[in-house]
Amino acid sequence: MGKILGIGVLLICSLGAGYATAQGNSDRDAILRVADAFFTALADRDRAALEAIMVPGSLNISTSRDANGGISFNTADYEQLITSLSRPGAARVERYWDATVLIREDIAVFWAPYDFHVNGEFTHCGVDSFQLIKQEGRWLLSNLSWTRETVGCPESPLGPLR
Repeated sequence: MGKILGIGVLLICSLGAGYATAQGNSDRDAILRVADAFFTALADRDRAALEAIMVPGSLNISTSRDANGGISFNTADYEQLITSLSRPGAARVERYWDATVLIREDIAVFWAPYDFHVNGEFTHCGVDSFQLIKQEGRWLLSNLSWTRETVGCPESPLGPLR
């Protein structure tokens, strides 16, 4: 009787773990879709698309180093970021790879190296760190942080921009 009960408990635990993994994969996929939507909206300068995936009230921070190694921090609130990213200008493409996604309950982090191109020319690389929250079943960007690096950039595993 004990052996049968043990097998039953093991089976139930295995099924539960499978559900948790499937749910985790579903959330991970949803988070990656939000990141992809952000980069598409960035390229398209689409204010409505940005507003649809971002939480009003966010604080967004980028860092960069000058030629002497000095670090500068730039901050932008929600409205400043949306306005800046949707302003007309040169063609922009940002690509990421090897994304790490961490999820706990209704918060998540997206972390990925990226490269950035303006009018088809490489300008810089860095790491994106996006914080997300889940509201009413939807993942939304709550804060964005990124580095802006102009030296020592690794070659993108995505190859040249086409």
